[in-house]
Amino acid sequence: MSKGLWIALLLVLVAALSWWLQSSSVPGSQSTADQDRHEPDYYMEQFVTTSLNAMGQPAYKLYADNLLHYPDDDSATLEKPHLVVFRDEKEFWDIRADAGLVLNSGESVLLQGKVIILRVMPDDVEALQVTTSDLTVRPDDKYAETAAEVTIKDDRGVTTAVGMWADLNKRRVELLSNVRGTYVPQNH
Repeated sequence: MSKGLWIALLLVLVAALSWWLQSSSVPGSQSTADQDRHEPDYYMEQFVTTSLNAMGQPAYKLYADNLLHYPDDDSATLEKPHLVVFRDEKEFWDIRADAGLVLNSGESVLLQGKVIILRVMPDDVEALQVTTSDLTVRPDDKYAETAAEVTIKDDRGVTTAVGMWADLNKRRVELLSNVRGTYVPQNH
């Protein structure tokens, strides 16, 4: 080979190497394999986040012992989540679980493991406790649902069912199947 051809080949090789080095060091130009990894980009411990309604009052608060955020799907895992959904200043739903998953940029929260829901009202009037698992909550809509077994306890008795949806703002709970109840008469 001629000397000119060697120089041209060497220049092409240097140009290709320069392009490769530049493209691999530019932010946002990660390989597809790197982008497909489900690895956290940040975490929080012992945190509280509050979402406000249009009037500037708390709509809901989310607490957890630990949060790991994943940028590939904008999800987050929660350890010991505690979600408080406010109906108004004096009434709220207190929801606690073993674990959780925040999906759709916070639009829904999947509460996993044992889930306990308490309806907290002034002077404990119409207190209610719901126990279930795998509860999906849409806090902005004040809506919750599960396909799992549900146990509801109040001062009137115990009700069990499979599946539930709840409009937390309207205090409406619908049990979906296999509903059984025990009623305790009130002494007046």
